[in-house]
Amino acid sequence: MRRIQYRLLAIIIFIGIIGMIAPITYTNTLALNQAKDTIIDKLRSHSKTFMVYVSNSEKDTFQKMAEEYSIASKLRVTLITANGTVIGESSMPIDQLSQMDNHISRPEIIKAKDSNEGFSTRYSNTLNTDFVYFASQVNQNQYGFKYVRLAQSLKSVENLASKYREFYYLIIVIILFVIIVAWYLLKNWLTDPILELTNAAKDISQGDLKRRVAINTGVIEIDELADNMNKMTIALERGYTGIKRMEKVRSEFLGNVTHELKTPISSISGYIETLLEGALNDESVNVGFLERSLENTHRLEELVTDLVEISRIETGELKMNFEYFNIFDILKNLTKDAKQRNSNKKIKIDLDTPDKRLFIYGDKNRLDQVIANLLSNALRYTDEGYIKVKLSRRDNEIVFSIIDTGIGITPKALKRIFERFYRTDKARDRQKGGTGLGLSIAKHIIEAHGSKIYVDTVEGKGSTFSFGVTTVNPEK
Repeated sequence: MRRIQYRLLAIIIFIGIIGMIAPITYTNTLALNQAKDTIIDKLRSHSKTFMVYVSNSEKDTFQKMAEEYSIASKLRVTLITANGTVIGESSMPIDQLSQMDNHISRPEIIKAKDSNEGFSTRYSNTLNTDFVYFASQVNQNQYGFKYVRLAQSLKSVENLASKYREFYYLIIVIILFVIIVAWYLLKNWLTDPILELTNAAKDISQGDLKRRVAINTGVIEIDELADNMNKMTIALERGYTGIKRMEKVRSEFLGNVTHELKTPISSISGYIETLLEGALNDESVNVGFLERSLENTHRLEELVTDLVEISRIETGELKMNFEYFNIFDILKNLTKDAKQRNSNKKIKIDLDTPDKRLFIYGDKNRLDQVIANLLSNALRYTDEGYIKVKLSRRDNEIVFSIIDTGIGITPKALKRIFERFYRTDKARDRQKGGTGLGLSIAKHIIEAHGSKIYVDTVEGKGSTFSFGVTTVNPEK
């Protein structure tokens, strides 16, 4: 396949040749036609002047009239009778007039016979050159001849053509210059950028996603193509990086799931094996082993439930059921239940609301789940002090804040607390329960409500988790 630059070069050369031939041909034709028109006008004017000359002439022969006016005008003069006989010819001696052909059939004479004047351009066998002939009809009875014919050689046109020839050469030089400039510009604006784009596309197809196209031709289409290719490469690079990151996350997720499942299963298996080996009849240990086996079973159940939950959320299978409802009763029940389950702790649990009519627009069950998760987290990391569930109004939102006086979160941990299976204190989490998925699930649910969870924490002093939910009912 020929390269585009060679094809473009061939097209430019072809256009250049046409560009040389066309103006030369046109100019030559135009010059010739203009010269003929000028000569005809000149002959027509001299024809009238000659008749004035004849009427005032005292010459005794037509031959002398023709010769004398020819000398004065530098034109060939021919006087012709009605039957076509030449009776005066400036270019022939008088003794040779009888040898001249009858002129009645000459084109210019035929035209003059029909319309009083006529002209033609043709070769003269008498003088062996091209002439422009002009004939006009007169009154033979008054002047002694019927037609006066004036002629001028086309040699004068050749002189004009030679002048135009210089112009032709200039045109050729200009066209050649234009061809060179056009080729240079096309090479820099089109062929070289296209070659660069082709090479870049090849490199990208071979996996070089760092490849970029540095093109600034000034040609909008080419520059836009280069820019779009760079954007595409950046998108591919990001996509590839995202895939690698997702692969890493997937690998870590599978590892975490395996580990989280393995731990309670191993515990259950160990307890059962111990019981089967004889401890089943030992009342000092059998009940304790069964209770711990049951705890690990509950932990497995909770883990599987959370795994299914987050999987459904992240894949979009879990849909939010939005409605307009009063959140107060849910908060009241959650705090009441937390107080009952943690009555043995030195923790004060409060509900702080501006009033009991706190209508919001959201998924009632999912928001219940989020607040329960955040409250459970606060209880897990707080040994004494207080936990407060505080609500406040802000524009068209109700802001939820879960405040605790617990151990707080380190700056390093703060960056990862919403990651799946991430625990700030693994020993405490496993001891107190929890799958490491609660905050990740809560984050997704709140984002589905068009909001975001914010964390304000001081290590050793406590943390505050907060988010907003709209109070606007779109159905009203």
